[in-house]
Amino acid sequence: MTKRKTSGLKLAAVLGATLLASAFASPSASATASAASSPPAISALPAASAAPSAVAVRACETGGPHTDFKGTNINMRSTPGGNHVGTANQGDCAYWYQTDSGPRVQCPNGTSTTAWQLVQNKRTGVVGYVSACYL
Repeated sequence: MTKRKTSGLKLAAVLGATLLASAFASPSASATASAASSPPAISALPAASAAPSAVAVRACETGGPHTDFKGTNINMRSTPGGNHVGTANQGDCAYWYQTDSGPRVQCPNGTSTTAWQLVQNKRTGVVGYVSACYL
């Protein structure tokens, strides 16, 4: 068995370490790190095309009492079918407390339900009832 020097593997190891480090760094730090370790042909590209812009999309925790809202501009109410106390949107994330019966609601998918969920909007902190159609 003979040993060979392979610059390609060395470059892959350096780039792999940079990608791993960029996963835990801020978008501007990862762009700087990737530009510093890139081969000359890549680093000659404009910064916008060398590194894709990172958009922080945070997924809601799910399972148990954690869920997310389904839809946008969802009314939160003081009691099932009661007064408006706030608004929720998909991506706000919700913490579920209990289910109660209330007025029948026609869901966007064509079904209907009388189940109302008491939840907390994790983004705004508002606690209120939301039809089960929207959770």
